[in-house]
Amino acid sequence: MSRIARWRPALVCVLLCSISVFAAGGSGDGVGYLVGAHYYVWYPDNFAAGYLRAALRPAQIPVLGEYDSRDAAVAEKHIALAVSHGIDFFTLDWWPNRPAQNAAIDSGFLRAANLGEIRFCIFYESTDLADPAATNGIVFDAATKDRFVSDLMTIARRYFRHRSYLRIDGRPALLLYVTREMRGLFPQAMREMRRAMAAEGYDPFVIGDEIFWAVVEAGEDPAAPARVTGEPQLSRIRLFDAITAYNLYMQGRERHRGYGATSNFIPDSAKLYRRYRDAAGIPIVPGVIPGFNDRAVRPGPDHFVIPRRWTAGAPEGSFFAEAIERTAKPLADPKLHAILITSWNEWNEDTAIEPLSPSPLTADDVSGQRLFTQGYAYEGFGSAYVDVVRDHLRH
Repeated sequence: MSRIARWRPALVCVLLCSISVFAAGGSGDGVGYLVGAHYYVWYPDNFAAGYLRAALRPAQIPVLGEYDSRDAAVAEKHIALAVSHGIDFFTLDWWPNRPAQNAAIDSGFLRAANLGEIRFCIFYESTDLADPAATNGIVFDAATKDRFVSDLMTIARRYFRHRSYLRIDGRPALLLYVTREMRGLFPQAMREMRRAMAAEGYDPFVIGDEIFWAVVEAGEDPAAPARVTGEPQLSRIRLFDAITAYNLYMQGRERHRGYGATSNFIPDSAKLYRRYRDAAGIPIVPGVIPGFNDRAVRPGPDHFVIPRRWTAGAPEGSFFAEAIERTAKPLADPKLHAILITSWNEWNEDTAIEPLSPSPLTADDVSGQRLFTQGYAYEGFGSAYVDVVRDHLRH
């Protein structure tokens, strides 16, 4: 199943790549951006979990069909398409409690014949550490602390020395999801992790998923009740080398509903990034989404939709283009110049930019009442979104 957090989505990220290791693409404004995209290896299982495009009438499917992430040929095609349109690296999801799914990294992605053309890093899916029934954040007691350190050492030993692994100033990059929900012994976990890494010759560059509208306070007592705040948690932020947001969509935030031209999602997001940038004292990595619709995989909560067009009459991909120009480019760190796209292929939340098979615009779905689309029109968009990346971030 795809992820959903209590105040979701947002994510911890550690990615970025150094110019000395990996040349970034250019852009119309003369800046060479480092462009990454979140890449998921959970297919075909997550296609079966439900996604908007399959619920449309007529249905829309990826150009490669409902593929298998364990197939190296799929990864080869994704890599070729991403690199040719200006994407420099993928983040690969790794789950503490999903060893069979994690194996697809090795059996599929890492066996791609053209792997040397792109960089990758691991995206640690921290929500697997939380009690699924709890609403008190990701609580680090002694056992969770030890599990976290053990997991990251497993990742380091398996991937950090890979010739295609992403490095920033020579340091292997590591992404941590929703650190904004971590409390208890998390500072101790980070210190122990860094000591263990150093003992084996690693110095990871860690980006935390801290930027969001509501975060858990960074108290160090695992037994204390969780408290939610809108304030940046500087004591936790300073454990990282950079911070980001996986996705600033938040259920219940009605001012972000609907077309970008009339909602406050983009301007509010830019303000939030600036606030964290000014408070944190470390680089931020702005993230962008092409839209959001998780109603096919999570029909119960009745989440609002962020459509993929800036206005009803605007072209496909226009919301994504505006997000890049209004948020990502202006807020990219002046030294890192890194931007993260959510996502390459997260179809359950309809944030994917990988090509769809062309098909006509439709607002109809299997409900017969437009319950999944909320009346917004969706198109089998072909290569429209990778073309936006090329046009706005590469040339």
